[in-house]
Amino acid sequence: MQYKYSIDEYSEFNINLQVPNDQIDEELNECKILIVDDYEINILVLIEALSSYSKISVSQDSKIAFDSLSYALPDIILLDISMPYMNGLDVCKYIKKNKDTNDIPVIFITSERDPLTLNKAFELGAVDYIKKPFDIIEVNARIKTHLKLKIAERKLKEYNTSLEFKVAERTKKLEEKNIELNEVKRETIFRLCLAAELRDTDTGNHIKRIQAYTELIALKCGMSQEDAAQLGLASSMHDLGKIGISDHILLKPGKLTPEEFEIMKQHTVIGARALADGKSDLLRVAHIVALSHHERWDGKGYPQGLRGANIPIEARIVGLVDVFDALLSRRSYKDSFSVDDAVSIIVSEKDKHFDSKLVDVFVASLNEILIIKDLFCYE
Repeated sequence: MQYKYSIDEYSEFNINLQVPNDQIDEELNECKILIVDDYEINILVLIEALSSYSKISVSQDSKIAFDSLSYALPDIILLDISMPYMNGLDVCKYIKKNKDTNDIPVIFITSERDPLTLNKAFELGAVDYIKKPFDIIEVNARIKTHLKLKIAERKLKEYNTSLEFKVAERTKKLEEKNIELNEVKRETIFRLCLAAELRDTDTGNHIKRIQAYTELIALKCGMSQEDAAQLGLASSMHDLGKIGISDHILLKPGKLTPEEFEIMKQHTVIGARALADGKSDLLRVAHIVALSHHERWDGKGYPQGLRGANIPIEARIVGLVDVFDALLSRRSYKDSFSVDDAVSIIVSEKDKHFDSKLVDVFVASLNEILIIKDLFCYE
């Protein structure tokens, strides 16, 4: 099988790649990948690494690559940060400002080790980065993950468009369709979040516990049944941004270095960016939770350093139950705490980590909390 990869409008080259049929996932193989790097050797290595994909375009000129987006939209862009004339950060900024291209995932190619540069890349809208020299397994895993998310997003949009048309034609079936959609939405959200969660925990029960704890505390705080249920579902997306954190940081068995912790903190921003500009109340609440569930009452949290009542109540609730669940969970680098010890730690953090009134509600609800704990057991 022969693939042709063109480099800009000035040159082209051919590479013969033998791809076993059983290695090709048809949906992924239909995805269009654009590689932008001024070094031909990097392009050759990436093409070899991505040999199971047949629709790869390449460019050694960032400006030509950017201009090409006006007539040929890829499904994902691999973009070198350090390029002449127009660097990768500038290209990414323009891509994300354009309504026709702002939903294309951008993965940076970089040899940078400076957290500030990487943070800037994420702020501009990048979803991930690949380090040079390349690790072939890592390159494939990251590309596959983000393409699958892109496919899922596309399918969800197609489904929503189709649903709107059907609702207009079949009003009588609206209630039935809404019930079906809610079930699909819950299942889709759970599975997408599980993809992120399973990278650093042994079970998906963490998501289920957080959802149930959150809904319970929200009700105790006076939220309506509908709002509490919505917050519970939104809470399952609190760590969605972890899918953008590399395994060597996320799965590290020991304490993170200051530089690694700065990168880890970006999962709040990554998750919030993935959920930003949602048209539904659910996604609006999920965005708040993803961004702010690591804020602290005393203002020493992240990513914005919000203090006190400036922290949205939705994020305060999820932040508290997330810490409680983490204390009861065993990890490779720590044993689990007993319930009594975990509750004592929560209480000791009144007006420091947590809203004292919220802690009082939590303690008063402990019997119901423990029922949920036993229902979705820890492993």
